[in-house]
Amino acid sequence: MEARVYFDDVRTLRQLGDLAGELDVCTWVKDTLGGYLVIDTDSSQLKQIRAAGLLADVTYPDIRQKFREMTGLRQRQDLEPANRQERRGQHTAYSIQHTGQTDVQSGEPASGRGFGYYLTYYQVEDSLAALASTYPSICKLTSAGLSYENRNIWVLKVSSDVDSTENKPAFYVEGAIHAREPMATSACVAFAERLLTQYGRDSMTTWLVNNREVYIIPVVNADGYVYNSDSGGDEANWRKNRRSPVPPDIGVDLNRNFGYKWGADNEGSTGHPWDETYRGPAPFSEPETQVIRDFLLAHRPRTCMDLHSFGRYNMYPWGCTVNPPPDRAMLAEMVDTFQANNHYPLSQTGQICTTIYPCNGMSTDWEYSDTAGKFSSYAFNCELGIYDFWYGWLDSSYIRNECNLNIPNLYYLTRVAGAWFDVASSVLDDSVTGNGNGRIDPNELSGIWFTLRNRAVHPMDSAYAITARLVSESPDVQVLDSGLSFPNVLRSSTVDDHATQFHIRTSGTIARGTFVPLRLELSFTDAGRMYNQGVEFSAPNWRRPVTAFAPPACSLRLTAAPIPAVDRVRFSPKPAAAVGRLDIFAIDGTRMAMSAVSGPYVWDCTRVPAGIYFCRLTAAGNTATTRVSIVH
Repeated sequence: MEARVYFDDVRTLRQLGDLAGELDVCTWVKDTLGGYLVIDTDSSQLKQIRAAGLLADVTYPDIRQKFREMTGLRQRQDLEPANRQERRGQHTAYSIQHTGQTDVQSGEPASGRGFGYYLTYYQVEDSLAALASTYPSICKLTSAGLSYENRNIWVLKVSSDVDSTENKPAFYVEGAIHAREPMATSACVAFAERLLTQYGRDSMTTWLVNNREVYIIPVVNADGYVYNSDSGGDEANWRKNRRSPVPPDIGVDLNRNFGYKWGADNEGSTGHPWDETYRGPAPFSEPETQVIRDFLLAHRPRTCMDLHSFGRYNMYPWGCTVNPPPDRAMLAEMVDTFQANNHYPLSQTGQICTTIYPCNGMSTDWEYSDTAGKFSSYAFNCELGIYDFWYGWLDSSYIRNECNLNIPNLYYLTRVAGAWFDVASSVLDDSVTGNGNGRIDPNELSGIWFTLRNRAVHPMDSAYAITARLVSESPDVQVLDSGLSFPNVLRSSTVDDHATQFHIRTSGTIARGTFVPLRLELSFTDAGRMYNQGVEFSAPNWRRPVTAFAPPACSLRLTAAPIPAVDRVRFSPKPAAAVGRLDIFAIDGTRMAMSAVSGPYVWDCTRVPAGIYFCRLTAAGNTATTRVSIVH
C-alpha cells in the first residue's frame, strides 16, 4: 500500500528506531505544518508506525491502483504473453527533444510493457548508440561493466578527442540507481542530446565539450530497470537490484551499498534482506556498485550529480549525519544555484540528512568523502518530478519540462569542474590619463581594470600564468595594450588586474548612450594544462555614469558572517566608517527588516524562516549588497 506518515521535523523519525531505516520512502512532502513522508508499506509496518505515536494515513490500499492511475495500464495479463524476454533489435530509440510525434508503443516487444515517453533499458541503449554514431568525433559509448544479470552498464563520454586520455577536468552524472526512477534516466539522455546537438552552435556548449570530459550513465541499476518493464504493469515498482544475497529475498538497495559510512546505523539503512533499503551483506557487495566505484576511481571527476525521482529536491552531503560537511558554505551556495535554475522549493534545498531523511552508504556521500585511496569529488543529489515515479508516462511536455529545468544545473557542474572565469566587476579609471569624472568621454584616454572570479570548486583547480587580451568590438573604442597579466587565483575566489590595467581610447564621434561590446580573451593553466576562455561584457560610454564604474576610492562593500547563519548575522561595511541604512529583503522582494542608521549592523534572524535573504547598505549616496543564507 501507499501511506503518508506525518511529522513536524525529520528528526521525529528517530521515534521509530530501527524501523526508520526500513521504510521504503518515495518522497517527503513539506507543508506549513511540517510535512509527511510518502512510503510504500504493508499493514504490519504501518501498525508499528502508529504504535510509535506517528499519524499515518493510507492513500492507496493497493499500490497497483496508483500505478494504473499514473500510467493508464490496467491488467498485467493484457500486456504480457507467455514469452517475457525483451529482444535486442525490437526497440525504437527516440529523442527527448523531439517527443510529440513518436508512437510511444511502436517498437516495443510483445512481452512486458512500454514506458511511454520514458525510455526502457533497450531504448536507452539504442538512443545512446545512435548519438555515438551521429557524433563520433565528440562522443563515445562504452560499457563501464556488467550488472548481476550480465547487462551492460552503459556510459557515454562527451568530449573532444574522445579516443585519447585527455586528463581534462571531468563531470559525472548518473541516473536510475533505483530501478523505478525513469525521470532521472530521461534527464541524463536529454543532457547528452543537448551537449551534442549544440556543439558548434552554442559557444558555451562548444567550450565545455572542448575543455571538459563529461561521463553520463543513464541506468546504473540495469537489471531492476529491465525488471520493471519485463514484469508488466502491476509489478513495475521495483527499487533494488536483482541479486539475492540471502535467499529467498531478492535485491539490495544500491544507494545504501557504497563504502562511506556503510551500515553506520539502522536509521539510514537496514540489515534486513526483505526490506527495500537493505544495504547488502558488505560495502560494495554488489556488481553494480563495484562498477561505479571502479569507474569513478579511474576517471576521478571533480563534480558529480546523482539524479533521482520524485519530489523536487536540491541537496548536498551528508546523508549519513546532521553534522555539517567540509566546505558547507560553498556546497550551500551551489545548491542555491541549482534552486535558482530549477525553481524547486527553497525548503527542499539543503543537506540531505536534514532536508529529506537520514540515509547511509549513499553514492553521493562516498563520492564526496575523502577516504584512503579515493579522489574526493563535489557530489550532489537532485530529486526530479512530482506525484509518482511513473507520473508523466504519456505526457512528453511534462518530462521535457522537468529535464529542461535541470539541464542548466548539469551545465553548471560541468563548468565549475575546472577553472572557469566570469567578470565580477569592471572599473573605469580616468583619474590619471583622463578628466577624472569617472566616465568615458569622447577623445579620452582611460584605464579599465577587471575583477575576475574563478568559479572552480575543487582545490586542485587554481589558475596560474593568467594572461589576457582585451578586444573591443566597436570602432569607436581602441584598446592600446596588446596583453596583460593577472595574478594567480585560487579556486572559488577573485583576482583583479588593477596594478596592470588596460588602457582604452574613445573616438570623438562616439554616440551618447552607446554600450561598447568588449571581450577578455584569457589564457591560463589549470593542473598543468593550458586553457583559453573568452569572457564577454559591455562597457557604457560617456555621459552615462554607472555605479559599477566608480573609481575604487569611492567603492562601498558589505560582507556578512557567519554564513550560513543560525540566529544572528553581523554585517561589516568597508570602509568601516560607513554609516547608513541596512535593509533586509526576502527572495521575493519583501522587506524583512531595517536597521538603525548607525552601526553595529547586527540582524537577529531567529524569527524568520530559513532561506536566502538579500541585504542592502545605503551610505553617502552609494549602495552595497550581499546575500546571506539562514538555517535553523
